[in-house]
Amino acid sequence: MKQFQGFPSGKTRLVPIPVSFFTDVVPYIDDLNTLKIMLHIFRALDHQDGAVRFVRVKDISEDETMQIGLTVPEEDHVRAVRQAVLKAVQSGFVLTPGGKENLEPEILFLNSPRGRDALEALKSGKWTPEDGDAIIMPPPAWPGIFTLYEDNIGPITPLMADLLQEAEKTYPQSAIQRAFEEAVKQNARNWKYVDAILRKWQEKGAYGQNSRDPEKDRRKYIEGEYAEFINHE
Repeated sequence: MKQFQGFPSGKTRLVPIPVSFFTDVVPYIDDLNTLKIMLHIFRALDHQDGAVRFVRVKDISEDETMQIGLTVPEEDHVRAVRQAVLKAVQSGFVLTPGGKENLEPEILFLNSPRGRDALEALKSGKWTPEDGDAIIMPPPAWPGIFTLYEDNIGPITPLMADLLQEAEKTYPQSAIQRAFEEAVKQNARNWKYVDAILRKWQEKGAYGQNSRDPEKDRRKYIEGEYAEFINHE
């Protein structure tokens, strides 16, 4: 598990959660993924504006934070989200058209006065969600390339600090994060490997996009041009 470095100093955004969630909901949750989904919904709703706030199940499935956070293999991610959402619906935490009998919910409302009013408006035809209303979660906070290096590789020397600063100016933040993740996955915890990945992605114009053939992509890293940077022990 990644070590948490502590909450940042200064102003930081807070997500309001009712006390009743801790007293009337949490004690009865028996599934970690369901708890994570519930907390995700609080965060998603807090980032919305307007009188009607809701979350689409597909947005939960596509969120990068949830893809990392659920305790299931990657190929089972969508199914795990569906199962956790159904448990959240059955518990009464969220509401959906069709109620608890709806086994494939697409739209979720928090079971609050505002959420209940929104569901009734949807049922009566007074309100219809537009495609543009789907919530887009903000990306995780950028930890900084120094933090990524220290967490995944080790201490930073003055020379390495210069290289990292230059890389941070050259590549997108999301690409740098994915490159470090790839280094950890391939047991290649060194900057030469991370830099080689970033350079290759830059040449191809595809920063960390999913490969069409995961097995071929894995062999490319292990046996191909990056092999010298990988520790096979």
